[in-house]
Amino acid sequence: MANKIMHVYTNVNLQNGHEGLTGIAKKENKVDVNKLAVGQFALFINRAFTAVKVFAANNVVVHYKHPRNHILDYKALRLIPAFFDGQNIGYMKALKQVIEQDYPHLKHRRNQDEE
Repeated sequence: MANKIMHVYTNVNLQNGHEGLTGIAKKENKVDVNKLAVGQFALFINRAFTAVKVFAANNVVVHYKHPRNHILDYKALRLIPAFFDGQNIGYMKALKQVIEQDYPHLKHRRNQDEE
């Protein structure tokens, strides 16, 4: 089974821990995030869209807040399952991939500048 985001919750108060996030999921769509299988993820995103908590199998919760309080990139968030290593969300790696895919000329230009 490929890694996949199963549920996304927005406007979440990220002060919630395991129990709070589980309660939000149960209230919104009657999902028990404690029963996520390996490779399944639930994302909890704050109202400002500057931070995210990822709920993964085995009750793993990992938090990421953009260091400059910038708005998180939706495309990069969608790639979190590919870069999540069980401890780190890998948001910056996901963002780098999005930039390289969407703006290949920037990568090419950087390589020319390095020569």
